[in-house]
Amino acid sequence: MSIEDKAVVSNQYATSSRLETRISIHEKYSRNKLPFGEWVVSHYDLQPGEQVLELGCGTGSMWQGMTLPDGCHVTLTDLSAGMLETARQNTAHLCADYAVCDAMTVPYSAAAFDVVIANMMLYHVPDIDRALSEIRRVLKPNGRFFAATFGEHGAVEAVLEMLKLPCSANHRFTLQNGTAQLEKHFSEIHLIRREDALDVTHLPDLITYLRSMQGMTVLADLPDDELLAVFSAHLKDGVLSLPKEYGLFICT
Repeated sequence: MSIEDKAVVSNQYATSSRLETRISIHEKYSRNKLPFGEWVVSHYDLQPGEQVLELGCGTGSMWQGMTLPDGCHVTLTDLSAGMLETARQNTAHLCADYAVCDAMTVPYSAAAFDVVIANMMLYHVPDIDRALSEIRRVLKPNGRFFAATFGEHGAVEAVLEMLKLPCSANHRFTLQNGTAQLEKHFSEIHLIRREDALDVTHLPDLITYLRSMQGMTVLADLPDDELLAVFSAHLKDGVLSLPKEYGLFICT
């Protein structure tokens, strides 16, 4: 990722609005009714007294409604100060600290955390290997690392195929290539896949979702009515079904 690309990402996540747009379509149209955040958090199995670090916490929505075990402490970080402020508001019930943090230069001492979390964000990091090295450094020897990400055959890829456009999706850290990157830093890697799909009934919502993505500039010259015409041709009983490919890496 170039310096220019990093600037685009920083602008994309300067506030939580675009991320919240993308989250909302999944909440509204996902076939799997267990919210993605709850599904991810259910695998953490946090223990009393554990120190937890999350990199790229975003809006902190995955922690909403969650009760921590006794003595468990969470440090939430994000590269975006605006995003972190939203997370602070959403997680006021937690025993937590907050810090603006770059995943490539984590400002904590070695072996400081029992758990490190980096969900849906490693593909944005300019140097993923450096970030994973930092994660390994701050993680205790018997600690656990969680990294949720998407695959290479999801909704975006399906939409681009419908539109007969080249794939412009970010495939820097996916379910398909994540293991090869993680095994340089962790001895055990387990991938849990989530079964799901999007069943969209109001096509303008899909267009809003796609236009909120930094990597979908390929759609910039296509007017909404043209997109609606293509998507409408793929409706079945009033529903446009799109694949979702998400999963969670658990590493030790």
